[in-house]
Amino acid sequence: MTRCMICITARSMGARCWFPERKFQAFVSFEEDRMSGADAGGRKPPIPAEETAELERGRERMLARHKLIEAMIRNNEQQLRNESARGGAEIEHACALRDCSLPDASAESRDELERVTARLHDLEEQHIRLVAEREWLNSSLREFDSGSSTEGHHRAGHA
Repeated sequence: MTRCMICITARSMGARCWFPERKFQAFVSFEEDRMSGADAGGRKPPIPAEETAELERGRERMLARHKLIEAMIRNNEQQLRNESARGGAEIEHACALRDCSLPDASAESRDELERVTARLHDLEEQHIRLVAEREWLNSSLREFDSGSSTEGHHRAGHA
């Protein structure tokens, strides 16, 4: 009896019965077949076409949702990089403004201010685009999860 309990415990952890009790081994095999839906010959019945199509639709839906989430992750990464770059550009802009406000400011410092201002402007535009894209991704995921649109998600506009 102790050995059978060990076999049951080992089986529940995914191991095969290692004791020579053939009756118990046959019982475990029978239970595996019964749980998997296999018949006495070990063959599984064919899955109906409707169920196969439903499984395939579920798989495609899962993959589409996964791609949407990957896009959200990429957007998050880009937003973090953008925030860091904007922070650095704002510091450079403040320094360039300081240098230009000095009485003996050179043309080089004014050129630097223009360059940093343009860079800051580009980063702000990129930030606006990333925020719009993130809003689109969020609404797409909400729509996807609510199941209101089964046609798929097509990006429209510039975001």
